[in-house]
Amino acid sequence: MLDGNQHVKMKATRVFPVFYVLLHSLVIASCDWKVGGVPEGTASQLSKPRNHLQGKELQIVAGHFPPPIVISRNSSGQVIGYSGVLVHQLLYLSQSLKFTYKIFPAAVNTNGVKINGTWNGIIGTLLREEADLGLVPVAISLERYQAIDFCGLVGGDFTGLLVKYPTSAVSYTATIDVFTIGTWFGFIICATVIAGFYLILTFMAKKLLESLALVERIAANARVVANGGGSRFGQWSQHLLLFTWSLVAFVFVKTYTSTLTSHYLSTIYKSPEINTFADLAASTTYKATVGVGSIQEIDLLMAKTGDLKRVADNLSKCPDCRKFSLDELALPVLEKDHYVAITPTKVGRALMQKYSSERGHCRLTMAKELFSWKPMYFAVPKSSPYQEEINRESLWFHAAGLHDYWYFKLEKFPRNCQLNYNNKGVVTKRSSRSRLKLQQFYLPFLILFSGFMLAIVQFCRERFIHSR
Repeated sequence: MLDGNQHVKMKATRVFPVFYVLLHSLVIASCDWKVGGVPEGTASQLSKPRNHLQGKELQIVAGHFPPPIVISRNSSGQVIGYSGVLVHQLLYLSQSLKFTYKIFPAAVNTNGVKINGTWNGIIGTLLREEADLGLVPVAISLERYQAIDFCGLVGGDFTGLLVKYPTSAVSYTATIDVFTIGTWFGFIICATVIAGFYLILTFMAKKLLESLALVERIAANARVVANGGGSRFGQWSQHLLLFTWSLVAFVFVKTYTSTLTSHYLSTIYKSPEINTFADLAASTTYKATVGVGSIQEIDLLMAKTGDLKRVADNLSKCPDCRKFSLDELALPVLEKDHYVAITPTKVGRALMQKYSSERGHCRLTMAKELFSWKPMYFAVPKSSPYQEEINRESLWFHAAGLHDYWYFKLEKFPRNCQLNYNNKGVVTKRSSRSRLKLQQFYLPFLILFSGFMLAIVQFCRERFIHSR
């Protein structure tokens, strides 16, 4: 794990510069204060940071909370391994502080729920002194703080809404939305002006020929004009206008089709019906699942006003919405209509990965709104004598960039399933694999078809009506 120290240390100065500089300054100041005035050669005799953990064997209770901590089991349900960034942090602590450990899973996979005055899960195991440390990300609440201590920063997370992935939609108005309203008005005004000049010049040519009808030769030519011919003035002016109109229409259609092609390389999705906590609070049909004893449930229970209070009131009317496992949180969203799950974003992304189809098709995604960032820690008994050591080395684990290195290395979720919203709230996803469909080009084909039909009508008018 530590073979790439040089690379990791370089990354540390980018990710945690404040912690790195602060700790470096404190170490220098501490050394100056302790060493100052000490004769040369006696600095090595100064006391080193204490380490009560050296040579100890710790009992570690773990929970299954992917992606930070994952408990792998075989088909018989037996534990076959542990993985995740917290496992690597534990390995770092054991190597740095020189202790060994044994891990076992909690009887109830939860941080801890207080039922009739008794805690279960990780917190219950620590209170019964069956373990020295809880290998789970635990966020602080008043009730938890009264039971245990929080030690060794392990990261932080937001609360989000896990929703069903929306289906793609073919928008029949998108062919109009390709250009702005101003562009469409400009084209209509241009077409109107050209058509107006065409009619005016045709009318002027007709009046000029009628005024020369007294002259027999001109009158004979006037008959030719009435049959679809015309003087050079009438022919050349009309041809010039027709050429101009054809050029403008050609440029417009080419621009339109190229813009539409680029536009449809981005697949358009309908935004989820529940995209914020305000949407969930206002809905009378949607229900939300939440983990029992999770920090999300605690935040809801502590809310006094606003959207969270309304969500909590709706949750109290749904006794089946409080779940003990991650799968129970996700399955109602997948299998039932009008369900969402309130989860940490990391947990939601892990569920997105787990329940995406074999071909990578997305079935779950996180809604737009994120809420309430919470720092998280290891859990230890209040009587633990190892808090100083765990805090110190955990801080260095973060300052050295090891946490970010392992987190981004191990975190796997389908990033293509995370929706991105533009400033109009529209969800798009650019993909070169999108295939254009014929109905997406109905407007340019309609313009071309109308032009051909008008040309055929004019041809018939000249050949069969005016030729008589």
